[in-house]
Amino acid sequence: MRQSLFKLCSAAVALAAVAISISAADQRAGKIPVISARSYVSGSAQVTVTGSFQINEDIAINKQASFSDGEMTWLQYGASGSEAANLLVTVSPDEVGVNVGRGKQTATAGGEGCTGNMDVTGNSVSAHYKCLNVTSYDPRSGQMGKVNIEIHLTAKS
Repeated sequence: MRQSLFKLCSAAVALAAVAISISAADQRAGKIPVISARSYVSGSAQVTVTGSFQINEDIAINKQASFSDGEMTWLQYGASGSEAANLLVTVSPDEVGVNVGRGKQTATAGGEGCTGNMDVTGNSVSAHYKCLNVTSYDPRSGQMGKVNIEIHLTAKS
């Protein structure tokens, strides 16, 4: 009995150590990884936005605004709403959300509008997503537009 329990526990530990890779199709099928409760100490996101507004920057993680509570994850790069480029990636049991902005210009995409993958390990999250033909808005001009978004991110806990 003790040997069986040991083997079962060993198998569970081995499975937990394997990185989880998820595609946008997997997200739609409900296979979004659960990210354990953690805070983040380093990371960055390479953000490229083309279309009605442009961003091409490497943005450092905002350590104070990035965390996972075991169900939801908020990965904030830069300061949301600031004049500088910024990115917020949210991971819920239902979808991965992407919000990019620079000042008042913003664009938000959900998992079904994006393709890519996310890898989660015991101490890091990394992802690459492309979101095409995303509606954007600039309240200064009152204009709607379309953008394409590509992100490569890392977050270390």
